[in-house]
Amino acid sequence: MLSLITRTKSFRDPWVGHPVLNHRFQLHRRRVVLAEALCRWRRWLGFRHLQSLQRDGYLVVRDFLPDALFESLRGEVENQLSQALIRHPVPENNRTGFQPKQPFQGGFDRFDGGTLNRFLHLDPTHFPLASVVCRDQRFNLFSRQVIGIPMDPHKLDVYLTVHGRESRTPDLQKELHRDTFFRALKFWYFLRPVKADDGPFEYVPGSQTLNPGRLRWEQSTADSAIAHRCDPDVSGSFRIREEALAELGLPAPVAITCPANTLVLADVFGFHRRGQALPGRERLALYGWNRPYPFLPVTW
Repeated sequence: MLSLITRTKSFRDPWVGHPVLNHRFQLHRRRVVLAEALCRWRRWLGFRHLQSLQRDGYLVVRDFLPDALFESLRGEVENQLSQALIRHPVPENNRTGFQPKQPFQGGFDRFDGGTLNRFLHLDPTHFPLASVVCRDQRFNLFSRQVIGIPMDPHKLDVYLTVHGRESRTPDLQKELHRDTFFRALKFWYFLRPVKADDGPFEYVPGSQTLNPGRLRWEQSTADSAIAHRCDPDVSGSFRIREEALAELGLPAPVAITCPANTLVLADVFGFHRRGQALPGRERLALYGWNRPYPFLPVTW
């Protein structure tokens, strides 16, 4: 029963996915509402508001760092990435679905179908400049706007995305989805330009807004996940068909292409996906995430 007051989102959990509690008492809907109320309280304690981020659910900040600092940072990251690629060549994957981490010294690989996600940890020895940049106080400001708590600099990594062939091993992250039942933050500080063929991040503006229609959709999708016990919904990361957005009064997704030195933030309670890309195309960013305990009543 304690799982009900944690971040647990999988409907394989006997309490989160309890059929009676969901069908008769709308348990999932009640968890969503409570998490939203506490998030609003935490954000109110922070006092500051960025209207565009709260209205649209995402924010794009170009020229995030001064040019000289950005060039030094990019050089540091590219150098360490090249060394990691020599020590640990990019592997291949022919299996569908989400694959487990493949750790190596200083980071790990993880496949989403054919898409490789390579993460390098930001230790100060190899990434002295990046370790300083990740403590930029603007990250705290943005995090408080979304979830009401500051950013943890330990939740940042270098992130290289290498797209695979969708025809052989489809990437489930390229389906529209929301990450979890409560508000959470993700951001990408892009060190290379992101073009249309690079699989840009896509977001449905305003889809982070919790209204009666969204609540009905949440509970209905939860009921379906419990009844059918099917992935990926059973993991609690609900998918939605693009043609179903209009039923919720939502627009089409926006593909966020951008030059290098651009920060893209998103409230991933909203619907989003990784855009389609040509096989072999890459994205390189400093990546951060902040997924709080949803029922935390206070901030600091």
